[in-house]
This record gives sequence, C-alpha cells and structure tokens, in this order.
Amino acid sequence: MNAFFAGREPLDRRYFWAACIIVCLIGFALRLPTLERSLWLDETYSAWFSALPLHELWTRVPLYETHPPMYYTLLKGWSTLFGTSEVALRAMSVLGSVATILLLAVSGRVLRAGPLGERVALLAALFLAVNRGHIQYAQQARPYALETLAATAAILFSLVVLRALVAQSGRTLHTLQLRPLLPGMLGLALAAGMTLWLHDTALFIAFGIWAGLTLSLLFAVPGSRLVQALAIGAPGVVALLLWSPFLPLFLAQSHNVQSMPFWISTKLSDLWGAWFLVTAGGRLLLFVDGLLALAGFIVLWRGDRPSAIHLMTILLLPLATILSINYFVKPVFIDRLFEWMTPPVMALVALGVMAGLRRVSLRKWAALAIIALSLVSAYRYYLYPTEDWRGWLALIAAKSEPGDLVAVVPNEIEMPLSYYAAKRQSFPDILYVPAPFPALGLKRRYIGNLGSPAVIPADRALVRAALQNHRRVWLLERAVRLYDPQNLIRKQILTTRKFEASYGSGSIIIDLFD
Repeated sequence: MNAFFAGREPLDRRYFWAACIIVCLIGFALRLPTLERSLWLDETYSAWFSALPLHELWTRVPLYETHPPMYYTLLKGWSTLFGTSEVALRAMSVLGSVATILLLAVSGRVLRAGPLGERVALLAALFLAVNRGHIQYAQQARPYALETLAATAAILFSLVVLRALVAQSGRTLHTLQLRPLLPGMLGLALAAGMTLWLHDTALFIAFGIWAGLTLSLLFAVPGSRLVQALAIGAPGVVALLLWSPFLPLFLAQSHNVQSMPFWISTKLSDLWGAWFLVTAGGRLLLFVDGLLALAGFIVLWRGDRPSAIHLMTILLLPLATILSINYFVKPVFIDRLFEWMTPPVMALVALGVMAGLRRVSLRKWAALAIIALSLVSAYRYYLYPTEDWRGWLALIAAKSEPGDLVAVVPNEIEMPLSYYAAKRQSFPDILYVPAPFPALGLKRRYIGNLGSPAVIPADRALVRAALQNHRRVWLLERAVRLYDPQNLIRKQILTTRKFEASYGSGSIIIDLFD
C-alpha cells in the first residue's frame, strides 16, 4: 500500500493488470444490487422504443421523441440477444460503465504518464467504481452510461493528440511525423462521433473538446499552426461527417424542445447541481472532492499546462453553455446531462491525492475517506427505488374485478403498462387520456415530448362515455399537476362514482372509485 501511494517506481505489469481487474470487479459488483428492481418510466420508454421496427425508429420516432435513436437501436440489438427482462435491458449500461472504469484505469499508460500517472489513473478508476452517480446511471436502461464511455474515450484520445503535438512542437510541416498523431486522431474522431449519436446535448461536449484543444495549442504549445490545425481539425471533420446523417432530425428535435413547456424551473442550486452529480456523496464529499480536484488542477497546471487548459475547458465550457441555456432560454435537467464529467473529475481528484498531498499517510486517509463516503452514498441509493411500476400494476391486477376500467393520465404511462401489464393474462380495460401514445398533432400543450399531451376540458366527454360501460374505475396518474392541474378527469369520475381507496405513492396516484 505504501509503495502504491509513494508513486516512485514503475508498476510491475502483472501488478498493474491485476489492479485493473480488481477495480473493475469492484465496480461490477457495486452495479449489480438493484438490476432486478422495477423499471422506472424513462426506462420503459427505452423498452418501448427498442421494440419498434428500425424504419419507424429512425423516421417517425425522432419527430416526437427528444433523444437520438442510436441508443434505442443498440438496445434493440442487445435485447434480441439477451432478452427484455429488467436485468437484460440494464446490462448494456452496466458493461458500458465497467468499460469506462477500465478505460480510466489504463489512461495513465495510454498517455505514457509515468509511474505517478499510472497510479493516479488506477486511483481515479477506483473512485469512479464506487461513485454513486456512476453506479446509478450504470443501473438504468438509458443512454447516459454509454455516453459517458464514449465521451471519456473522446477526451482521452484528445489528450493523446495534444501530447503528440507537444512532443512535435518544434517541427514544421515538412519534418512532421504523422504516425504518432494518427492513433489519437482516429480514436478522437470515432469516439466523438459516437458521443454525438448518443445524446443531443453531446454537441456541447464536442464543442468543449475542440475548444480545449484550440486554446491549449494557442496559449501553451508553440509550433506550426497549420500542423496543429490539421491535427485537430481532421478528426473534427470526420466526427461531424459521422454524425451528419442525423443533423436534419437533430434540428427538428431542437425545434420540438423549444416548442414544449418543460415541467422544471430554474433554481439557484443549478449552478452546482452538476458537481453534486459528479461527487454524488453529499455536501461533505462535494467539499473534499472539490478541494482535491482543485489541488490536482494546480499540480497539472504546473507540470503540464496544455493538458490543464484542455481539461478545464472541457469541464467548464459545456457546463457554462448549458447553464446559460437553462437560465436565459429554457430550463433543462442539470444533473443527468453531466454524468460524462465524472471520469475526468475523478482523475483530477486522484491527482490531488497523489501529488497534492505530500505525506503518504495523508494520501491513504484521503483516499479511504472518499471511498467510504462514496460507498455510504451508494448504499443509500440502493435503499430507495425510483418508481415501482411492477408492484403498482401487480396491485391493480390483484385487486381488480371483472368490468373494471383503468383511466390513465398522462398517456405516457402506456410505456410501463405495455411492459408489465401486457405480460399478465388478465388486466382491466385501459383508457388512455386523451389517446394512446403517441398522441400526435393535437391542438393542446405537450409536455416532455410531442407524444404526450396535457388534458383539456374536452377530454371529460371521453371519460364520461367510457364510464357507461364499467362499474369500478381505477385512476392511474403520474405528475398530475403537469398534465391535469385542474383535476378534470378526477372531477368527471366523481360525478358518477365515489372514492373508495388510494394505493399510490410519491408522484404516482392510484385511486379506486366505485
């Protein structure tokens, strides 16, 4: 242990790879406990979209959904091989998360950062393995774990290109050695292209990467500007070409998002919301990680200024851009959009531990404190499920009687119903208000996506007609204040039925009327 934290001697190859395997196994084990937990709403969206035909997924779906179809396509292929159970749907994210841990662990050797760099990378990988936010999104059938993997690869390859340019800073175009640049350039182009395909906001990540390369070269790396422009420009062009088939759909989705009122509002805590996600261990861990990341940045600034400029630009510019949009254009989710920041921040924290603290004992205690606080936070995450659709729908099925009706608001609840209720032999008739998902082109307000509209007074007639053929009515609602703030559907039911019982929790309302 002391030899590791001393950071003086090169790590034996067998010891290094054994450490990589152990860290990955720790990360894998911590990402297993809740895989069998019920899918929450967004995950049932993933199950729904990935079950659609490819032609519909790539032509019709992007016109009302706000995410690129790439993740759903990958999940479609994955579920064809491994099934559509909760574990199977989430397993791809688990493997992507563990692959990110491994990529971070080997980054020191990829960058040829020496004994200290190897130790920093391994410690950063361990911090990532126990990080609550990374664990959380590794256990969701959503694109964030794969986006983090692709973004981490893009950042790593951008550092490879930058270091190769630093090594050849005195060369002209005629004396340039192209071979050292090619692996990083190719890797950067492919990784950045894949990142762009996985989330619409990944455009800001790419913007941060190329802005970071440009600033670091302009201010810290002398040499032929033409050579530098070609070295970073060519991967950018290739990445954009790889992503360009989606550009028309991206523009359409951006317009759709602008046309919809989001259900969230800006708040002061958005300024540090991304950092809470990255540290994901409460205020104490945010403070500890923040100080050590700052120490790591100071060490990096003194020893490798181009990389310091590059990393800070990558971390701050996309965040500043999205915060500006959040406050001045349209409220957006802050936390989930910045899961990709966790690996580079953990690298800075590890550098702060290994090089910012002089005494070996302090390094060990700091590392143990981060690991302990992270594990406590992860344990708390295990205790509290997000949404138990499996349990709620099983309850309705168990307590329902012949002739019952389930009135559903909003219609996006069709996602969990199609996943869980469809597997049951008997389930009551379902009325989606105002229509099954996706309800397209209606003259009313849409929330979240253009397939899920809000309730209007005219929908009461739909409910009134359905009640004529059913005795008891289950009202199943989610986020009712957004979709039916006037409780129009509930009021219509109460005109002919009496409230009998309530079974929901949180934002999910399950009420029975007879």
